[in-house]
Amino acid sequence: MASTHNNNNNNDNNNNNDQDVTLETIKNGFLEIQNHITSFLRDNTGQSELEDRWDYHKGAGGGITRVWEGRNKEEFYLQPTTEGTKLFELGKTDVLEKAGVNFSYISGNNLPSAAATQFNVDPSLGFVATGVSLVLHSYNPNVPTIHMNVRYFQAGDSVWWFGGGVDVTPVYPRLSQVTEYHRKLDQLCRDFGSPALNLTYQHGKKECDQYFYLKHREETRGVGGLFFDHLSKKLGDATSDEAKAMPEQEKKQRIWKFIYQLGMAFTELYRPFLVDNLQTPYTEPMRDFQLYRRSRYVEFNLLFDRGTKFGIQSEGRIESIFMSLPAVCKWRYNYHPEPNTPEFELTDFYLKPQDWLALNQNKN
Repeated sequence: MASTHNNNNNNDNNNNNDQDVTLETIKNGFLEIQNHITSFLRDNTGQSELEDRWDYHKGAGGGITRVWEGRNKEEFYLQPTTEGTKLFELGKTDVLEKAGVNFSYISGNNLPSAAATQFNVDPSLGFVATGVSLVLHSYNPNVPTIHMNVRYFQAGDSVWWFGGGVDVTPVYPRLSQVTEYHRKLDQLCRDFGSPALNLTYQHGKKECDQYFYLKHREETRGVGGLFFDHLSKKLGDATSDEAKAMPEQEKKQRIWKFIYQLGMAFTELYRPFLVDNLQTPYTEPMRDFQLYRRSRYVEFNLLFDRGTKFGIQSEGRIESIFMSLPAVCKWRYNYHPEPNTPEFELTDFYLKPQDWLALNQNKN
């Protein structure tokens, strides 16, 4: 089991603006993010993870996959409880039904042709791809699914970019929690972003709403968040004189600091969704609706997710790639929730792009 890290010092070593952003800096920063989140999940769920270290068979490097798989019986929540008892007793009942927090660092001499075409990069260039990706699916339908990814890609010596984002997929959302989550993202961008480099809440939210959209269902995957991709030395050049004049290394330092802070912010972004909702009771119909909604999550990951596609194209470790899929889901033919129900409100309101920062928190 890898050790966890104390991050109270805000990791000055990785975020020192006077320090060159090397591959080793990025790799170590991503490992710290994985350890930070792992520690949070252990402390707040009482569950231990399965750790699997693997090697990249098509080149060098590998990864650390950490997976949580729950063992609750399907009907455990229907058992009567006495006054004062909790629905989830940490260490006795599992909170996470299926979850994973993965780190990878792989390199190869040639890019897969499909990836080279997608990224518009010479396929003969050697490449490095590294990052942390996580998805958490809880038993309780009141606890949203969450996804986060922070990543770095380099081809040859001159082609590089960062990417990252976070999005939340609730089944029974609470508006106050959704708006507070977006306010935290807005503050993160104000503290560590850069308008000159398009590292703003407005830009990241718009990209998130567009990316996590199921065209065939005409709905967003959830309530969004932030999404940034191809954050490179060209960032902002078309719109900002400041960006045009900024040295490449300074751009890289600023982008890396933002991506690192986004990864480290995960625990405070997710804490209210997990801790405040964990003991909220739920019924069998609510569980059934949760499983139905999970099918939409699977559809997106298999049809549209770029990370899934790149992992398959690069012949990465398939068990780690499909870690994001839930343990149980179901499809129902031509199902539509009844009007004036929480299930109807989810699709009618929450799964449409909203100006979350401006919304009245007294809606529910």
